[in-house]
Amino acid sequence: MLKPRYAIFQLELSRVGVAEAGPRAEGVLDISTPPIDFTSLARGMGVPATKSADAVELVDDLRAALAEPGLHLIDVEIQRG
Repeated sequence: MLKPRYAIFQLELSRVGVAEAGPRAEGVLDISTPPIDFTSLARGMGVPATKSADAVELVDDLRAALAEPGLHLIDVEIQRG
């Protein structure tokens, strides 16, 4: 699994001519630590939130979210590659 990263930082590094980021820059680009709990952040702001681990859960979470009025965050981890 690829580490989550801020793509805008990578773009800006390439714009200033950085072909390969060093360890310190990599540390800034890597947003996997500490992990961000988006569902807790949403709930803390009063937004209902769920986390879907697979396609079946996603369908269930979408149905539940669409059945209620207002906002709802569904956090879905996407495997790349």
